Amino acid sequence: MNHPLIVDNTFFEYAKALSPAALDLEIRSLVSLDHLSLFIHALSSRLASHRDFEAVQALMNVFLSVHADVLIANEELKNGLRNLQEEQKRETARLRELVGYAMGTLGFLRSTG
Repeated sequence: MNHPLIVDNTFFEYAKALSPAALDLEIRSLVSLDHLSLFIHALSSRLASHRDFEAVQALMNVFLSVHADVLIANEELKNGLRNLQEEQKRETARLRELVGYAMGTLGFLRSTG
């Protein structure tokens, strides 16, 4: 069995190589609940790895707008969606903290220089 991190890296390298139209088509072609669940897991894993925050946000936006009706209708996807939401909240908070730290450092450097 492949290690999940390797699978996620392979997926994101593939996704980054696609044009926006091709990536949109790939997201729209996710039709089975297994594929939707794997996509949700890939997004969660990428957020947990602290990589590609902006790309995950863009993918999540398209994914949720395209598949919202299926995601809402299928209880078996809700745990994955909750996990994705929690990972997104944690990573957003982490990035806000880093930006705040950088802004504080910049302010200090400006005031001493």
